[in-house]
Amino acid sequence: MKLMLRSYFHKVKIEGKENVPRNTPLIVTPNHQNAFLDALLVGAFIPISLHYITRQDVFTKWSRPILRLMQMIPIYRIRDGFSKLSMNEEVFAGCKDLFESGGSILIFAEGNHGKHYFLRPLTKGAARLALQSQSSIEEHIMILPVGLNYFDHQRANSSVLIKFGEPISVQAYLRKYQESRAAGLIEMREAISNGMKEVLIVPNETSDYEKRVRTIFQRKHEDFAFEKLKSLNLSEVEIEKSKQKKHWLAWILNPLPLIIIKNVVGRVDDVVFHSSLKFGIGLFVFPLWWLLVFFTMFFLVGIKIALLTVIVMISGLYYSYQR
Repeated sequence: MKLMLRSYFHKVKIEGKENVPRNTPLIVTPNHQNAFLDALLVGAFIPISLHYITRQDVFTKWSRPILRLMQMIPIYRIRDGFSKLSMNEEVFAGCKDLFESGGSILIFAEGNHGKHYFLRPLTKGAARLALQSQSSIEEHIMILPVGLNYFDHQRANSSVLIKFGEPISVQAYLRKYQESRAAGLIEMREAISNGMKEVLIVPNETSDYEKRVRTIFQRKHEDFAFEKLKSLNLSEVEIEKSKQKKHWLAWILNPLPLIIIKNVVGRVDDVVFHSSLKFGIGLFVFPLWWLLVFFTMFFLVGIKIALLTVIVMISGLYYSYQR
């Protein structure tokens, strides 16, 4: 997955990996801007094994065994029916057992995805999971804020900066929770929110938000460190004109996969899914396409020409999407 993600993105930069706690129960809370690609990025580049809190409606009769193998845990939301929310108690009990064995869980504290760069209001889910679990186990649970800072949400060959923040001790908020559950949840949620804002280049929706995004997330800034990006003086930075590169070579050599991807993505109105779909579909259709061409050429003209053809196709795709 690391290899595939580094192939899809122009650059994956990682900062703060030394902040990731080892051998301790951990709740990982990234922001959620890019559908399932967010979970793949964190899971691939964090140096520990994760379980993933996942919306229940993706668990079907056929997908459940596969999702379970991928360490996904279903969670029920209000939109699934108010009566089903009580089933989350069983889910939280399973999470507590996981924490007791030193396990780690990823949960999207915003509750859903959104295309904006700033942090949206958090739900109580992450705070509740943390405090409810901490109140019944001796091990100290830590919360790790993670910032996924995309230079472009929808395009392949863009860059992303993953920032691991300072861990938050759940134990420090337990007394308040024991005195008043409501007040304790609010305080814990605010602490998580503040920690997550620290790892986002654009943490808040300000009056100059649109200009800030256009100014900061430019190709010429992709090598900048997190702190430099966050402290850029907008009045001193010129906004580049975007250059649309024509990927004609990729379309000539790999027409079928690109047609499939374009048709599927074009039918999805929610732009937050676009990059995830491009990556997910491409992960399967490109290898299948290359295998189909290889075996066709192998039977027609032999293995040498077949290998050369596939190498040219892969090289053409790679070259077309280079800067």
